[in-house]
Amino acid sequence: MIKKLYLFVLILFVGGAVYAQETADTKYWIIFKDKGVYFQQDKITPESIAYKSTMERLSKHAIQRRLKVLPADNLVDFGDLPLYELYMMEIKMLGIDIIAKSRWLNGVSAYLSTEQAAKVEKLDCVSQMKVVNKLFKQNFVSLAPVENYEHYDNQIFHFKDKHNILNYGNSFNQMNQIDVPKVHDLGITGKGVVVASFDDGFEWRNHEALKDLKISDEYDFVNNDGNTFSEPNQKYEDANEQGWHGTATLSTMAGFKTGKLIGPAFNSDFLLAKTEYVSSETPMEEDDWLQAAEWVELKGADIITSSLVYKEFDKPYIANSYKYENFDGKTAITTLAGERAAYLGIVVLNAMGNYTQTAIPSLGSAADGDSIISVGAVTFDGGIANFSSNGPTSDGRTKPDVCAMGVNVYVASKYNSGRYEYSNGTSFSTPITAGVCALILSAHPELTPMQVREALRMTANNSSTPNNIMGWGLINAYNALLYFGMVWSNEPAIKKEDSRTLSVSISLASKYLIDGNSVKIYYSTDNGISFAEKNLAYVEGNDDGNKSGLYNGIIADIPPEANIVYYFYAKNFNGEESYYPLNANKKTDYCFTYKF
Repeated sequence: MIKKLYLFVLILFVGGAVYAQETADTKYWIIFKDKGVYFQQDKITPESIAYKSTMERLSKHAIQRRLKVLPADNLVDFGDLPLYELYMMEIKMLGIDIIAKSRWLNGVSAYLSTEQAAKVEKLDCVSQMKVVNKLFKQNFVSLAPVENYEHYDNQIFHFKDKHNILNYGNSFNQMNQIDVPKVHDLGITGKGVVVASFDDGFEWRNHEALKDLKISDEYDFVNNDGNTFSEPNQKYEDANEQGWHGTATLSTMAGFKTGKLIGPAFNSDFLLAKTEYVSSETPMEEDDWLQAAEWVELKGADIITSSLVYKEFDKPYIANSYKYENFDGKTAITTLAGERAAYLGIVVLNAMGNYTQTAIPSLGSAADGDSIISVGAVTFDGGIANFSSNGPTSDGRTKPDVCAMGVNVYVASKYNSGRYEYSNGTSFSTPITAGVCALILSAHPELTPMQVREALRMTANNSSTPNNIMGWGLINAYNALLYFGMVWSNEPAIKKEDSRTLSVSISLASKYLIDGNSVKIYYSTDNGISFAEKNLAYVEGNDDGNKSGLYNGIIADIPPEANIVYYFYAKNFNGEESYYPLNANKKTDYCFTYKF
């Protein structure tokens, strides 16, 4: 269950004293006692200036997403309000440079010496101070041998792809294993869903499989600019490998190059956040992740996917490392940020990590979050990858949630516009799963984060006996798509046959037998005053035995220059009914329109 995080800042970070050196080399979060005239326990009412100003900052898509999980009169809370500027000025007047700011935490982070920490702690505006941990620099590929796959020519593993509309090339295995082609064949491609990816940068402009993606916005939280690709002359200089990981993860989720690589959600909209600095040994990345989460939430993200794992830290921050007992879903910064995002309606996914199966569970944050979908990695044959981390969380919850392919995953390379390579890790099973979540939301935009998680879990291949190795098991995109009812193509195909006639085609799928006589298009040529109906004929199916597949119909005698308002309806023999678009039953505001 998504927890209301009104006490968000009170359960923040790892307990225990960690003493800074005289130099400012220990990072703290400085938590303020209030936000000026507003306090943690205050209800922000719709009549207040604070409520109205927050609603103005939220995108239309963000408001629609929040309405799925929050009452219409309670869309804004204390965590949404901006920090109180006078409190930040007090910090700066002590000669302290603020690194990050967080509305959700009601605080700022900074490197402090022992002397500075003592001065800050005495400020009346400060509620508490907590030491911050940092990201462990692990190899993002495999930390263990890749079983026998490294000994073979990868081509022998590729099935012949003859029956699908799209040509997946060498990415066919990772898509076919979880039935993504069957979803794409229905015309469901992630349209209308906003996906945010947090990583080390993205060379999307130059690669042939990424250059045509719909990138809504991007931001570099490391150098604070609007570019996520590698650049010269920055405060934090990009190493050669900066951006390799993000480019690869993005491609597994959303790449599109016919005959080479196709990801599940290539037709979604994307927000890209550069939060990881690969050359750094300083504790920046968790701050960047948190700030990115706040940024994409306002912009309307439906999904956050992160393949960054927070766990062990090296010198001089060994004392700041997380211990297993800290992976309880309420300690790490990214875990709390992910939980807050889920509370606000975002589907959040995080990699389990590549720390192998160990006696003391090897998961890291933010995979320990209760409302965060943690993803493990499997091999080509569906067995657990030997590097994939295991659960449970320290408070006993089963992790991972689900798995997808993480061995010999075909990815785009940042080093050449037409180069691809095979990579390993939960870093790649996670964005594949995020892409499947986008497919689910594009067909069922009404679903909440917990419903999406339920659809993934309950249709995975280990759902009857979940464990801490594979969780609920290997996902199945097609079955998860149908878990909450019938689905239609993201958009119908309309063809003008002559001056008075239209041909309409759309795909429909159900996990129960469809009543063929019920599949109809309802249309109006008088702006919704009256509707006529037309049966659609079953043209071809996908062999699921439920009459799922393509339906077609002809609308004749259309008045010249008519503005056609229309929607679809069907029912199955399990008693389910489906209107498409959702809620469109003779309600013109929800219908499709077509200018004849």
